[in-house]
Amino acid sequence: MQIEIDTHDEAERGALAGMIGAVAMLGAMALDLALTKRKTNELRMLAGLVPGGRKAWPVVGTAMHLANGGALGALFGRLHHGLPGPAWMRGVIFGLAENVLLWPAVIVLDRVNPAVKRGDVEPFNRPVPFLQEIFRHAVYGAALGVAYQLLTPRKRSE
Repeated sequence: MQIEIDTHDEAERGALAGMIGAVAMLGAMALDLALTKRKTNELRMLAGLVPGGRKAWPVVGTAMHLANGGALGALFGRLHHGLPGPAWMRGVIFGLAENVLLWPAVIVLDRVNPAVKRGDVEPFNRPVPFLQEIFRHAVYGAALGVAYQLLTPRKRSE
């Protein structure tokens, strides 16, 4: 199977850049989990939303995380022109704005997510997890912006 990405299409380029950003975010999450020793693993939280996801949380959570990163990246591809600064900064602004705008969903997820109810992950609507999410989303955004710029076709001078 071969997947072709049209790098001239901003949404497709953004989706690929968003998945790259999502991988960078996983690295940031691994670092902050090692430093804080908190149970705020987003892959477990995401997989907890899917029936049977608890057993296969690394695969299910990663697939959901990459899909989310790609979807947000596609949106970034359409919106980044209106953001200030170089590509990495536009990505950081976008990543942090997404985190703040969607944070109310975390309040709901903390109440309904089976992984939270079981104690597999702790509630995210707390000060330390919120700071972890700021860090994770800043890394996502920076990687998104840089990847988007690197994937952008250069105009050939004639």
